[in-house]
Amino acid sequence: MRALIVENNRVYRDLLAHTLAEQGFNSDSGDSIESARLYVDSESYDIICVNQKLKDGPGEEFVAYCNRHHSQNGTPILFLSENKALKAEQLSVRVDSVIHELNEHQIEDQIVHFIDLHLDPVFFEGRILFVEDDAAVATDILSQLQETGYQVSHFTTAEAASEEFDAVTVYGSHAEAYDLAITEIDLMGQMQGEDLVTTIRSYEDGRGFIPIIAITESDDDQRRIALYHSGVSDFLPKPILREELLIRISNLITNKRLLDKVHDIRRELFALATIDNLTGCHNRHSLMEFSDKFISTARRHEYPVSLLVIDLDHFKAVNDNHGHAVGDLVLQKTGALLTESFRDGDLVSRYGGEEFVVLMTHCDAKNACAKAEKLRLEIENLKPEGLQITTSIGVTSLEVGATGDFEAMFRAGDEGVYAAKEGGRNRVVYIDVA
Repeated sequence: MRALIVENNRVYRDLLAHTLAEQGFNSDSGDSIESARLYVDSESYDIICVNQKLKDGPGEEFVAYCNRHHSQNGTPILFLSENKALKAEQLSVRVDSVIHELNEHQIEDQIVHFIDLHLDPVFFEGRILFVEDDAAVATDILSQLQETGYQVSHFTTAEAASEEFDAVTVYGSHAEAYDLAITEIDLMGQMQGEDLVTTIRSYEDGRGFIPIIAITESDDDQRRIALYHSGVSDFLPKPILREELLIRISNLITNKRLLDKVHDIRRELFALATIDNLTGCHNRHSLMEFSDKFISTARRHEYPVSLLVIDLDHFKAVNDNHGHAVGDLVLQKTGALLTESFRDGDLVSRYGGEEFVVLMTHCDAKNACAKAEKLRLEIENLKPEGLQITTSIGVTSLEVGATGDFEAMFRAGDEGVYAAKEGGRNRVVYIDVA
């Protein structure tokens, strides 16, 4: 994407260029109407930023030139002004937003907010599940939605729509996820629109939270309240006004996408707090955070849990003889092997240095020892960076009804590692929880 910056002040010009670059724009810049006209005559831009005061005249003069220009007359224009009270509609030319020159951070925030809402396609495109059995109404709404750029899956029955919704298992900001459901309430067939709403809301993952618009011919207040209680986000009475339909859809999808971004950021922050960057395993903090709950859940539901403490043999020699970069690659490949070797419900973590800890759910002592022995052989055969790496593994378990906590299990597992190393390394030793 390309941006044009027309700004007298070099500091602001650099700030705008940096802000736009972070949003994916390559920028051209000038400080006068004359230089800016040369740019728009030869290039096409996705956004134009113009200061109200330019070297050779008012910014409005250049904006008017853009408004008339055959290749720029629809380009979003941001108008920078020292006048904190100035609004876009007060100008005699078309601008899309007035950016008030308050301070650097506020200018940056205003520009990013505008780009998010007006230029980021995730906010004006979306995937819609649409249920309507009236052919004329469906055709009219479909044409409006598709012309606007939405991807629409149309169904005439709630049963078919429910099957489709169940089949699409992704949610949130995933490209294939649904962003909105629109359903007629009074449908042919056993399942009505209200039943579809209830079904969607029953999903415990992110699918259950998508916005839903109900279409109904009824103007009964009690019916409307009942629809809201069932989980409808908004409703449209028939006959449907095109402008109202598109505005309501845009508002709901925009809010949904904003929440998706918040959840994505939260997941990223959670990953940063719980995942070891080098190996991709959980980190020590994550292990200590979740281990007690892991064990108490097993005790409550009466199933065994086991723990492995895995320590790579002679790892200091790898760093000393081959360098820390090679040592890091060994840890990375070992971490990847561990992640692939255990189930989703198990907790695989890097405890520190060359030591890993694995908590295994629904796993008794016999299965834990078999798993540890299999893992020992896999690490021996891994040969990361062509090096022969072996490991000493301590194993312990809490059987159903046994007492003990994570600290007791870890002490037993660590004792097993010590015994394995004393016994010659590259072996598995089981120790009971004291």
